[in-house]
Amino acid sequence: MNVGIKKLSEERKLSYRKVEIADLAEVIALNHFDGKPINPELIADNHGITYSYNYYKDCFDGMLEHHSGNFHVYVNLSRLKGKDTPRARYTFAHELGHYFIDEHRNSLKGGKTPSHPSFNGLIAKNPVEREADYFASCLLMPAKIFIKQCFRRPLDARLIDDLAKYFHTSVSSIIFRYFELNLFPMMIVMSKNGIIEWKMVSKDFKYQYIPAKGAPVPKTSAAGEFFNLGKQYIDQQPMFPDDWFKDFNIEHNEQIREKCYYISNHSVLSVVWKKEKGMR
Repeated sequence: MNVGIKKLSEERKLSYRKVEIADLAEVIALNHFDGKPINPELIADNHGITYSYNYYKDCFDGMLEHHSGNFHVYVNLSRLKGKDTPRARYTFAHELGHYFIDEHRNSLKGGKTPSHPSFNGLIAKNPVEREADYFASCLLMPAKIFIKQCFRRPLDARLIDDLAKYFHTSVSSIIFRYFELNLFPMMIVMSKNGIIEWKMVSKDFKYQYIPAKGAPVPKTSAAGEFFNLGKQYIDQQPMFPDDWFKDFNIEHNEQIREKCYYISNHSVLSVVWKKEKGMR
């Protein structure tokens, strides 16, 4: 099987599995929801999973270990900077994913795989880690509650910030969850050193002629101004579609919005969406 076909097969399998994983995480989350952010520790306590926070240098962010029928979650404070940070909460939820997803738990229990050391990243490459990531997202941000919090609110930077505070998760987690639930057409682009590393585009996103992976970031975009002029914007920026796209049917009065999240001195995560009528 060539690499392209194998990758497509893995994507289809993950897509199918996502429905099962989302349903599983949603039930667990809603059973533990009390109006406050989901508490991974409480879920672990209720299922007999022990856990510890300690300093393990750079060995992992989190790890699930099985021994004599018992499961234990390790959370690495050397990398996560505190027990109640969004990253620590997400890491804990990720390790719970390895426990609650039957194939992951049974593989550990049966000795078929070693303990699961995990590292946080925007998008994991390993399918098993991606499944645990998706579980964590659905657990900490249950669809039913997430959609309710977005009701009658337009997509903008304020909404993203408010959701991050409500669910006590990272902004990037909120962006990916919003995209996954397809609540409004949008594009997410990760750029590094002025080059597009990857992009995610909603199926119903209006614009089709989008810069490809490996292409330079358009100079007139907000991300392009960061790489070319060193400009950083705190708020979302009003843009014209042709600042990003090369479509031929763009109307003169159309506008888009771009919000940049500066990951480092070399990397930018851009969220781009079409301005809704009547919105700023």
